[in-house]
Amino acid sequence: MTTQARATDHSQDADAPWVELYPRTAPATLTGGFPSMLEAWRAHVDSRPDAPSVHYFDRTLTFAQIDAAADALAGALVREGIGAGDRIAVYLQNDPQWLVTVLSAWKIGAIPTSVNPMLRAEELRHILVDSGAVALICLDSLYDVVAEVRGEAALRTVVTTHPLDMTPDATVPAGIAPHIPERRAVPGTIDWRDAVGTGQSAPARSSAAAGPTTVETSTDAIACLTYTSGTTGRSKGAMNTHRAMVHSSTVYTRWWDLHPDRDVIIGLAPVFHITGLVAVLGIHIISGAPVALMHRFDAEEILGAIERHRATFVIGASTAFIALTNHPALATTDVSSLTKTPSGGAAVSQALVDRVHSATGWTLRGAYGMTETTSPTHLGPPDATPPTDPDSGALSVGVPVPGACVRIVSTTDGSDLPPGEVGEIVVSGPMVVPGYWESPEESEHAIRDGWLHTGDLGKVTEEGWLFVIDRMKDLINAGGYKVVPRDVEDVLYQHPAVREACVVGVPDEYRGETVRAFVSLVPGAEATTEELMEFCRERMAAYKYPRAVILLEELPKNASGKLLRRELRDA
Repeated sequence: MTTQARATDHSQDADAPWVELYPRTAPATLTGGFPSMLEAWRAHVDSRPDAPSVHYFDRTLTFAQIDAAADALAGALVREGIGAGDRIAVYLQNDPQWLVTVLSAWKIGAIPTSVNPMLRAEELRHILVDSGAVALICLDSLYDVVAEVRGEAALRTVVTTHPLDMTPDATVPAGIAPHIPERRAVPGTIDWRDAVGTGQSAPARSSAAAGPTTVETSTDAIACLTYTSGTTGRSKGAMNTHRAMVHSSTVYTRWWDLHPDRDVIIGLAPVFHITGLVAVLGIHIISGAPVALMHRFDAEEILGAIERHRATFVIGASTAFIALTNHPALATTDVSSLTKTPSGGAAVSQALVDRVHSATGWTLRGAYGMTETTSPTHLGPPDATPPTDPDSGALSVGVPVPGACVRIVSTTDGSDLPPGEVGEIVVSGPMVVPGYWESPEESEHAIRDGWLHTGDLGKVTEEGWLFVIDRMKDLINAGGYKVVPRDVEDVLYQHPAVREACVVGVPDEYRGETVRAFVSLVPGAEATTEELMEFCRERMAAYKYPRAVILLEELPKNASGKLLRRELRDA
């Protein structure tokens, strides 16, 4: 048995070397304190009904108001014949209605199904048909997309809502106002206000005791169908269970020591994505700390909300932190309260960590996970400095969280590799999904004997630090030499004019593939493509540096902030 295999076998032991790096509030072994997310929610409604749950622009909704709205929506759905096991698609932005809809689904035993609000007709059709959703909650402004595919799906009920339905008297910031159109009536749908009312007008409720529309939710029941981002193929519905969501939300809560009386969560990550679902809504439900939602990402409003609410916790992709640190409003905004700042979605470089810290005082810490792992398998300890891999230059994303078992295996024969060698990252633990919705072959390929094969290349140290080198499918084969895109991107980020960088392999008659970089510049900065190529050539092996650099105003991303490497590769 290799050293790596022995470390895997003891990854949940109190004697594992990485446990010494855990924050004092995170135990070596962790058991979620609730059988389901719904039970965690009920505990807050029963004990602190008038405490703030959601800040939305300049208005606040209490736990009791959110719960009453969820009861009203649950009742409306039951009257439509929707119940246990039915899928309810959620096609919303970061609005309070997201939380209300998820809670209402859990109350009747239904399965909320996340839908990226940026999806268009063909993509929406795939999720609706694949999930078999019978109900859909969507923004009224998105209904035209729904109308294109409604006849091809199993939808029986559509509820339309306006972003201000829960807070009709809210003042919308100038940067977000253009993205909130006028309210519209949508024939053939149920209006949210008719089914639910508003946050203030929903029927009062004194406790969260089980009502006529509430069913018991098992630990192993599906809490949400969360569709993979589709960056490497057709989007699949990961079956995130209540057990997994309670575990992962509790990990974040304990790791970052979140408390309802001293913490405020900034809802920067989109909640349709697993990161936002767990590290925004999930930790709100587990910890009870209020969450500030802002409909959609706007750097100035995020900065303002941090100051206004004295927010303490946020998680976001590196691209979001870049946008925040580059915004002119930062110079006149007090963001010093924000001290808990993990970054997920993609590994961050040391250059970015340094840039963000210099601009804001925030210390970014890595977070690694996938839709299939219900968010984190690794987190960067708040009080430990992550190492940099001397070979690849990658900054560590962290160490295994409580409950996570991690192996690095050979990409050729699947054998376990010792610390320091690069292979595929495979993980197991209570956070791993049982499979993909109605996709047994895909499930068996990805999850073998309880181990999820991530498709990511990485390596670990003896102390448990994980370095994510790249996606296996993203490796560039340049004349027989393997080029890891991250290596080139990390060098580009060292250039002071580079805001974002994405490196891909493109066909080349001589080398088979060659390296091409797409770059956006810091506002006001200047750099030529020749200058950037020379910058890389001076700092890396000849086969690695990009033979072409293309400057773009913005690099394409999905709604969770991940750069769309495949789209650039096909450009």
